[in-house]
Amino acid sequence: PECQVMITDGGTVTCFGKCHSIKLAMGDYILNSPMYAISMGGADIVLGVQWLTTLGTIEMNFQGLFMRFHSEGRTFELRGLRAKSPQI
Repeated sequence: PECQVMITDGGTVTCFGKCHSIKLAMGDYILNSPMYAISMGGADIVLGVQWLTTLGTIEMNFQGLFMRFHSEGRTFELRGLRAKSPQI
């Protein structure tokens, strides 16, 4: 069944289906969560507010491109990838 998902600019995109339990590994952190299939360019997966609210307190450093949180008695740190500088 189709549904609508709100995106950051306040618009909506159509959801074409739901996978009830996807296992996603990010380093040592493993997430089992339902995921919705949407048509979106530029990203393979988006983890939104539904996931973030399960983490409790999160330490984020946008300059260092990392986030740190505690789950199941452990501390996890997820790091972003730096984009290459554009060549002019």
